Amino acid sequence: MSTQGASLLSSSSSSSRRWINDVFLSFRGEDTRNNFTDHLYTALQRSGISTFRDNEKLERGKSIAPELLKAIEESRFAIVILSRNYASSTWCLDELAKIIQCMKENEMTVLPIFYKVDPSDVRNQKGTFSQAFAKHEKRLKGNTKKVQTWRAALSEVANLSEWHSQDRLESEVIDNIVKVIINKQSYTFSVATEGLVGTSSKIEKLMSHLALESNGVRIIGIRGTGGMGKTTLARVVYSMISNQFEACSFVANVREVCEKYGILQLQQKLLNDLSILRDMNVKDVDNAVYMIKNRLRHKKILLIIDDVNELDQMNKLGVKHDWLGPGSRVIITTRDAKLLTTQKVDGIYEAKVLSKGEAFHLFNLKAFDKEHPPKDYLKLSLAFVRYAGGLPLAIEVLGSILNRRSTFEWKSVLDRLREFPERKILNVLQISFDGLHETEQEIFLNIACFFNHKNEETVIPILDCLELYPKIGLSTLIEKSLIKLENNQLWMHDLLQEMGRDKVRRECPKDQPGKRSKLWSYKDIDNVLTNNTGTEAIQGIALPFLGTKGAHWNPESFSKMNRLKLLIIEDPYLMYEPKNLPNGLRYLNWCGYPSKSLPTSFQPDELIELHMCFSNIEQLWTGAKSWEMLKKLTVLNLKGCENLKSLPRKFEMKSLKILILSNCSKIKTIPEFGENMGCVIELYLNGTAITKLPSSIGNLSGLVSLDVMDCKNLISLPSTFFSLTRLKDLSLSGCSKLIENLGRGESFDGIGQMPSSNAMFETLKKIAFGGFQLPTLYPLSRSSESMGLLSSSLFGLSSLTYLDLSNCNIKEIPYDIACLFSLEDLILRGNNFSCLPESIAQLSYLNCLRVHNCTSLQSFPKLPLNIGYVEGFGCYSLEMGLSPYYNGESYDVVFPGSEIPEWFSHQCMGNEVNIMEPFSHLCNDWIGIAICVAFCSLPCHQNLNGPVQFRLRVNGKDMSFVDRNERSRAYSISDDMVALSDHIWLLYFLPQDIWEEDRKSLWECDANGFREIGIQIDNTNSGLVKKCGLRVVYKKDIEDLNGNVVQSSNNNIIPYEGLKESLNLWPMVNIMRSQVDTKECGEELSSWQELNNGFHSALLDSGIDEDLDEGVTNSSKTKKSLNSSRISKSTPLESVPTGNQPRWMRAARVREGKGIQFLSVKNRGPCLWLVFSAGLLKILL
Repeated sequence: MSTQGASLLSSSSSSSRRWINDVFLSFRGEDTRNNFTDHLYTALQRSGISTFRDNEKLERGKSIAPELLKAIEESRFAIVILSRNYASSTWCLDELAKIIQCMKENEMTVLPIFYKVDPSDVRNQKGTFSQAFAKHEKRLKGNTKKVQTWRAALSEVANLSEWHSQDRLESEVIDNIVKVIINKQSYTFSVATEGLVGTSSKIEKLMSHLALESNGVRIIGIRGTGGMGKTTLARVVYSMISNQFEACSFVANVREVCEKYGILQLQQKLLNDLSILRDMNVKDVDNAVYMIKNRLRHKKILLIIDDVNELDQMNKLGVKHDWLGPGSRVIITTRDAKLLTTQKVDGIYEAKVLSKGEAFHLFNLKAFDKEHPPKDYLKLSLAFVRYAGGLPLAIEVLGSILNRRSTFEWKSVLDRLREFPERKILNVLQISFDGLHETEQEIFLNIACFFNHKNEETVIPILDCLELYPKIGLSTLIEKSLIKLENNQLWMHDLLQEMGRDKVRRECPKDQPGKRSKLWSYKDIDNVLTNNTGTEAIQGIALPFLGTKGAHWNPESFSKMNRLKLLIIEDPYLMYEPKNLPNGLRYLNWCGYPSKSLPTSFQPDELIELHMCFSNIEQLWTGAKSWEMLKKLTVLNLKGCENLKSLPRKFEMKSLKILILSNCSKIKTIPEFGENMGCVIELYLNGTAITKLPSSIGNLSGLVSLDVMDCKNLISLPSTFFSLTRLKDLSLSGCSKLIENLGRGESFDGIGQMPSSNAMFETLKKIAFGGFQLPTLYPLSRSSESMGLLSSSLFGLSSLTYLDLSNCNIKEIPYDIACLFSLEDLILRGNNFSCLPESIAQLSYLNCLRVHNCTSLQSFPKLPLNIGYVEGFGCYSLEMGLSPYYNGESYDVVFPGSEIPEWFSHQCMGNEVNIMEPFSHLCNDWIGIAICVAFCSLPCHQNLNGPVQFRLRVNGKDMSFVDRNERSRAYSISDDMVALSDHIWLLYFLPQDIWEEDRKSLWECDANGFREIGIQIDNTNSGLVKKCGLRVVYKKDIEDLNGNVVQSSNNNIIPYEGLKESLNLWPMVNIMRSQVDTKECGEELSSWQELNNGFHSALLDSGIDEDLDEGVTNSSKTKKSLNSSRISKSTPLESVPTGNQPRWMRAARVREGKGIQFLSVKNRGPCLWLVFSAGLLKILL
């Protein structure tokens, strides 16, 4: 935020003052009352500016009337008209003294006008002013202090910015004064910030978008759903910055006004506000556009266009860069992000819900008129805050309803909300819904009723089946802030979901759910299907998994639902067999369907997707019905139907795209595929009993994915298999008989072995050959003459991204594997090679490497920089571990060791440590908290009795931790770990890892300016924790560290005193250093080398025993071994001779996640977890 913005933010409280008058006029009546002052007063009043002018009949005495003093105090501005005889009136001089006092104490704005006098005469009391003071001094000989006050007031007012009336038209002077008052005042939208919660950070972000220091034109949008506080935020910022512009206008409620009265009324207001046109009616919209375009370009203006819902509204109100003068700013509030991007705004601020702490604070202010609820109301308050979901409108409405009511009334309101949502809230939210296209409204209602928090890839095909055009519809809902897409999940605010469901519920009386268009609750579905009260109004039913044990539904219950298009039943325990299904169904998903076939009366002519997973079905239907009636079917999913026996003699479904017969274990033969089956892109036959694929598989010309994994009876592939030139994903893993025949060259009908070159392999992206244990695969290299299946084919797979060669008896990985330059996932587990080729580092896209149970693997080469997941359990011959790569933010590690480093400045025996930190340090430059815990091994290798949990306390209050998504998280060691020796637990976390509401406690201190910070380790095993260490990390620590890092890189020394004699904290230190700009050091040391050196020192310093696998600790033995090999603490890890690596470094597993742990895991040996945030490494050794 700019300095200017910061100062505005700090002074915003002044704008909340309530003024009775806008302007107080101070003048000498005999000089100007009937001319200049009268004209000015009239102009101000005509412009809607409330102006106080003393009454000519007001009784004049020697002292100023109390009414005038009060009027001055209650005025926002004072206009002082300094005329020839102004100083001759003690009344005027007393007014002026009071005005100067209010300017200093009440932030009054004073505007002097020098009416036919010279400012220097006023400043220095010359001319008529000198004559007047000569009389005052003579008359007030005993009150020189009063005279000096008058003189000081005149001098001070003369030094302010002024207007001269000399040589200028009075009308021109008056017009300029009125414009300045209009632009400087914030009376129209003076927003009291008292009672507003969470606005400071929002104002700061919006101000950064506005960039007031720039002289260019900037148009900024505020987007968000209704009730989010967009308009309030715009009003606050308008109030804060309006005095920096020549002209200002806040055009409110654009959508509503346009709907009722048209855009012309708003144009008239805009022109009036900007002093372009006053007391004149604009002819028409086009004339107003012309005037706006030609008049705004010469002014520096501030324009707020509130609640826009159409592009044309912005165009006709002058929201265009080239229509505005230099330095102008425009803020647009809208629910529709598309309008902002189309208008090419310079920045978009997305209004977000309040945090839990902010929501709780605001609710308390509205419900109790104070920041904290009474004890009896706490639980209920939290329930209402949860219901509101951080929506400011909902919090304010609910808080106001509950204010001054009893707990019994609160409970009643909460119960009522579950059945009858608050209309005032829903009406605001429904505005966005009402503006949607018909299909978009249907998409919204479907998400609200059925698909909130569902995966987008799952929902889009369903909406496609309903012919709702989801691609454009979902984009529109996102643009209008009605839904969000987070981690590929569709997310709708709970109150928006409630609004959608309420709209469906209101389609009919409450006791007649069978007349609604959608049913989603078990209660309503059970009511309708049990009593057979369904009607043709029902279009969708979705019943999630509930574990219901049976249902007593009427077998004829679907007979009246002629318009039912969507039927989802995910509860396999419902032993209900319908006698009929609606013929208009387009999407049918019935998990665990209990019947042996679909109803004979069912005509699925409109069916697009059919999912019958894990059903009792033996055949789709009985009788002479043809599969050809499924002419619109695109997906047929019969996964896990273990009783399925019957399939048609031939598949003739021209629209079919996906066929899933996975784990249909009684299927022995796959029917032939018709010539019209070219649309099939995915075919899943894994886990079936088939012996071969049909020769007509070549008709699946569009096939992209083929899975025959674990088809243990599959013995051959047809020659037409190689005509599948679009195939990208192929899984042949676990096809044991096919593997045997491959070794004899008998697995390809008509051609024997696989062709050495084929177009199909050039397009493959993923291939799995798990279980191909063939002698011909040794060695796997280009120089071999008998390379067999893989050696003849893999090197043409330039597009391959996934390769699974698990359990293939591979004894050597060829150097030429680097030819697979697109490879991202390489699965080599269960093979017999002893090393990986150096060329693997050339696989720049490789992200995942799995080598677990490769018992002969002895070492790792340098891996690609992009590697993110390495899995290596069971690599018992591994001598050289992985060099950990690390550039995360948080740190959480457990590893063998018993001593806390000296670097932790506060240490204490036992399971807790408390320190007192000065407020000045924490407030200004703290960046994190580092914690170290030493704990003992457990006797008899027993597991932990419950997790070891860490608690942070500030001023006696427990802090709650959150992840990046504001979800609660905890720091703990899992109770399935076995500590075979003493261990060290090391943590480092940032301020943002603490829940925002709790974080405020860090800014609370005692009377001496200190606060208590402490940690406590909880576990039922008494005596488990030996010692704790704590250090608050400041920027100064890292600045000192960075200087030492540079020095150490030159002198080959350990960089930080207090770390070198212990476990070395370099992975954690690198995180700390990343928080502070290291460029000031003049040089940056490679974080890779730092970490490498530091990681090695950690192993040496921790006293790890060579025989740790046996649970024996022998630090002296380790030191002796290290000394004999002449390994120093500054020796890089990769330079340590293989034979000197500790035996506990057996295997590595790297995966995305958070935390670093060296710990023994039961039945797996010692392990190391590296925990990273934002998709970094997690390494287990």
